[in-house]
Amino acid sequence: MAQVEVNGWNFDCDIVGHGPDLVFIHGEIHGTAYWANQIAEFSKDHRCLIYHRRGHSLTGAPNFGYSLENQRRDLEELIKYFGITNPIIVAVAFGTTIAVDYALNHTDKVKGIIMVAWSELHDARLYFDRWLKANELVVRVLENEGRDALLDYLRKEGGRSVYMVIPLNSPIREECIQMFGSHPLEEYRQGMLEFATSVPVLTERFCNLEIPVIGVCGEFDPFPDNPSVLEKMKSFREVPPIAGAGRFVQWEKPEEFNSLVREFILQCDNKN
Repeated sequence: MAQVEVNGWNFDCDIVGHGPDLVFIHGEIHGTAYWANQIAEFSKDHRCLIYHRRGHSLTGAPNFGYSLENQRRDLEELIKYFGITNPIIVAVAFGTTIAVDYALNHTDKVKGIIMVAWSELHDARLYFDRWLKANELVVRVLENEGRDALLDYLRKEGGRSVYMVIPLNSPIREECIQMFGSHPLEEYRQGMLEFATSVPVLTERFCNLEIPVIGVCGEFDPFPDNPSVLEKMKSFREVPPIAGAGRFVQWEKPEEFNSLVREFILQCDNKN
C-alpha cells in the first residue's frame, strides 16, 4: 500500500495487476483486508484499485469532510490519478452509496456495478440511528482504555449488542473484529455519523441508469437488501442469497463470490 495525496488528503491505496479496471470500495468502519481474495484472483487479468477511505486505517481521519459528496470526490481524484477508465466498481455496504453517486455523476464512465450488502443504499438514516448509541460506547472505550481494550470489547459484544454485522460463529470473526477496531478515534466519533446523515435518496435517479448492476447479499445478513426499491431499473438484478454467508460474502464465500464477479464481467463485456 502507498500514500497518494488527492482531494486534500493522503489515501492509503494500492493498484495491482494489468488489464481492464476494477475498483473496490469498502464500507463504513471496514477496510481493504476483506478484498484479499478478490485482489489475488482478479489481478491476474485486471488492474485492481483498493483504497482505505478517509477516516479508515492508515488513511487517517481529518477533522471534517466525511460527506458522501466529498468521498465521491475522493474516488474521482483517485480514478484520475491512476488513469482508470470505464471501470467495473465492486462495493460493500456504505461503499455502495459512493459507487452509485459516482455512477450518477459519471454515467458514461462506469462499465457496471456489483453491490454487496447494499441495504445502506436505501436505509442510510437507520444506520445512523443504530450507530449513535454504539459509537458512544466504542469512543469511551477507545479514548479511556485504548485499542486493545476496544478489541476485547468487540470480542465480547460485537454482533451481540454493537455492530450487529460482525459474525458470531464464523472463521472470519477475529479478522472482522480487528478490522472494525482498527480506525482512528475521529472516525468513530464523527466520521461515520457525518457520512450516514449526508446520504440522500439515490435509488430514484439510479433506476434511470442503464449500466449493468447486480446486488449480492448473504442469507444471514442481519440487514438484508430490499431489491424492490430498484425494480424499475432495467439492467438490475439481485442474485439469490449466498448460503452460509452474512454481511461479508466476498470474505466468507470467496469462491462463490468470485464466480459471480466473473459472470458479471462477461455480461458487461458482451453489453459493450
